[in-house]
Amino acid sequence: MTVASRQANTAFELKTPAPRFGGVFWRLFGATNRWMLPMAGKRWNPVFAVVEHLGRKTGRVYRAPVAARRVDDGFVMALAFGAQADWHRNLLAVHGGTILWRDRAYPVGAPERIDTSTALAAFHPSQRLFLRLARIDGYVRVRDVHAIA
Repeated sequence: MTVASRQANTAFELKTPAPRFGGVFWRLFGATNRWMLPMAGKRWNPVFAVVEHLGRKTGRVYRAPVAARRVDDGFVMALAFGAQADWHRNLLAVHGGTILWRDRAYPVGAPERIDTSTALAAFHPSQRLFLRLARIDGYVRVRDVHAIA
């Protein structure tokens, strides 16, 4: 591959944005993930779901807690850590995964970006307040697999 063709190829590559707040959330999330994961997805916790996804490179099953709300044919989820979050990138790469919410597993398709106003309408008013205070501006919708077919 020549230098000119390599430069042409890199012009079309998607760049991953830097983590929010200089990576502080990433480090905090890493520290609290093991405490949050057992509480997410439970019947009594409608705020957090668990995203089960296959690793893009390893093929291993991973689990991550996310802020999510059930909608008619799927879920709306906040990209609190941006689009570079592994769960989001893995769902895109393998075209879906599983959402554990209120003690039920929902097979879902690939995430689709949605606008903030549409996403916030799905959340409870108290959740909207916290999402606005945290300045979360990225949201995705995943549809149930049976709704896609």
